[in-house]
Amino acid sequence: MNRRLSFCSVVSFLLLAPMAHAYNPADLKTLLATNKCVGCDLSGADLSRKKLANADLQAANLVGANLSGANLTGAKLGGANLTGAVVTKTNFTGAVLQAASLIDVNFASTNLTKTDFSYANLVNTNFKTAILSNTDLAGANLALADFTGANLSTTSLERANLVSARGVILPTRKIDVPATPALPNVPGKPSSPIVPNIEESSPTIRNRPRVYRIPPGLGSPQRTVPGGTRNSAPINLGND
Repeated sequence: MNRRLSFCSVVSFLLLAPMAHAYNPADLKTLLATNKCVGCDLSGADLSRKKLANADLQAANLVGANLSGANLTGAKLGGANLTGAVVTKTNFTGAVLQAASLIDVNFASTNLTKTDFSYANLVNTNFKTAILSNTDLAGANLALADFTGANLSTTSLERANLVSARGVILPTRKIDVPATPALPNVPGKPSSPIVPNIEESSPTIRNRPRVYRIPPGLGSPQRTVPGGTRNSAPINLGND
């Protein structure tokens, strides 16, 4: 009984294992002939060193496919599934992989210049020493991703999930503070702050004797008495 179970298990494994990465030969032929295969099944296909520049592979199944050394410059791979694909020395310059699945993909030392990974699933992806010049990773899931040795100075990581990501060193940006503009020198208006006079700013002293200054030419003040005027001759108030 145990031998029968063991034999059945081995047979089942041998029958099911190839199906895990069994691509459709017709789809592969279509891709190589037309450079286009939207939504096709290329899981486990050998596409190494293939010239697939500007290929249309949107929503294609490329799970476990061998893309090593392939030229995918400008290729459209939006929504494609490349989980576990081999991408050693693959050229993805300018390729579009929006919302694509790239779990566990090894992009070490891969040219990803201007590649669009926005909103892609890149969990546990290896970006060690990858070329990420102007690469778009906005909104991507980068949990557990490894960026050790990668230059992220021009990489877009806006709204990306970087939980437990390694080697993420974001550049510090210098904030330029504008200088305070100088006050214009308007004629009749001081350009510098007015400093109050010490005497004017000092507290008022009560009972200070008042001193009146008479403008020149007005003479001495005249006493005003009943019946007299300011310009009339002074009246002698003494006793005769």
